[in-house]
Amino acid sequence: MSNRGRGTCIGKDLCAARTLKEIRTVAPSERVKADDSPQSHPHSPMVSIPEEIWLLIFDFLQNGVLTTAEGGQIGYDMARIAFVLPLTETCREFYRICQPLLFETIVIDGRSEPGRRRVRCLIDTLESKPRLKDMVAKVRIASIFFTTPELLDRLCQTLMELRSIRDLWIQEGNISLAQLSRFQECPHLERLVLLRVDLSGPEAPSIPSFPLKYLQCEPYGFPRSTKFFAALMLPELETLRIDSVFLTGLERFCDHQVFQFNPAVLKELIVETKIEWFQRMEPGLIELLKCANQIRSLKLSLDKLTNGFSIPDDLIPDLESFEGRADLVLNFCDGRPVRDLRTFFTRSFVWEMTNDVPSLIRPGSVPLEHLSIDGTLWKDDMMEYITSNCPELLSLKVRAVHVNDMLSTRNHMPRLRRATFLSVQGPWFKNNFRATKTEREAKVVRECRVFWP
Repeated sequence: MSNRGRGTCIGKDLCAARTLKEIRTVAPSERVKADDSPQSHPHSPMVSIPEEIWLLIFDFLQNGVLTTAEGGQIGYDMARIAFVLPLTETCREFYRICQPLLFETIVIDGRSEPGRRRVRCLIDTLESKPRLKDMVAKVRIASIFFTTPELLDRLCQTLMELRSIRDLWIQEGNISLAQLSRFQECPHLERLVLLRVDLSGPEAPSIPSFPLKYLQCEPYGFPRSTKFFAALMLPELETLRIDSVFLTGLERFCDHQVFQFNPAVLKELIVETKIEWFQRMEPGLIELLKCANQIRSLKLSLDKLTNGFSIPDDLIPDLESFEGRADLVLNFCDGRPVRDLRTFFTRSFVWEMTNDVPSLIRPGSVPLEHLSIDGTLWKDDMMEYITSNCPELLSLKVRAVHVNDMLSTRNHMPRLRRATFLSVQGPWFKNNFRATKTEREAKVVRECRVFWP
């Protein structure tokens, strides 16, 4: 009988402790880098496990089961049980911690045969262990066009049994309104993303109502596909993110009243252009803003709004945040309490609009607190314009296509906490300025906590 005890290898124990220290200090930061989403947290449940338990695991991996020459076979068996028992409990704890993490998010990808095999395995696992279904909070479905009818039926049946879903993402697939309406039975569903989804087929027996707080829709490339969204009731919707196809206003296809939400609840509207449409979008945008007249945040990524387009003064009076082209800033922000402005110059506007930057950076009725300018020409006295017109700035980000001046300013920015200056041509400060670089930075970022030149 071998005599391998816990105290036979001090060097290995020290190595285990050093490895443990690295795990407890390095691993959390690596997890943060791997997942920068707001929902991630740097301290997972595993970090809270005592170091003594970690050392037991390392000891077991290095030395095996504890043995002793005292007490004969009975003593050996008792020592073995005493050693393995806490390790068994630890493994159960690991299992308890890891299982929800493993099934919190499930990914279903039908684009390849290996992906379809994984889908079958996942369905089999969820069917054999029903308690796992309550752990699923996020579902990601991609390219279900390529799944077989039999697999698709099993998948739909399994999804309908996941009552704990909070976040549902469907990309590139066919789904009928009747099938979509079945997710009403998921009481915790808050986020729904439909990307290039053909929402057609048989209609639901009743008008679907969802407790969604976030809805993102990118139809399958045809304006007529938008008409099915008119049957969705969204009384708790806070953020609506849609493609500009909903604004085209083609007869018989959509009438701009494509969403039924509560104007008092909706706070953010995002309109993007994924496919270039040749129809006018201004009437559709105006009608949508009339329905969403109480939003606080508006993000527009549109290329087809005509020059000189403006909205009525009484629309979106409570707007606090705007993101869009520089030539649209004054049209949407003028006279409104905008505190957060993120704007950019396109190639066609960068030359003619740069001289209007002083008016752009104070478009509303209150001073800006957050300002981001992209694609601008950095010219003489531009920093003076920013500091004099935006004395209340908390954060400033500038990305210039050409730098023709320095960052020095005579004005003080006492509230500035974050400043970022980027140039598409390379470093903002050239080598010949390096000698006085610190002095010039200090003039701009005095009391600024984070600075990135």
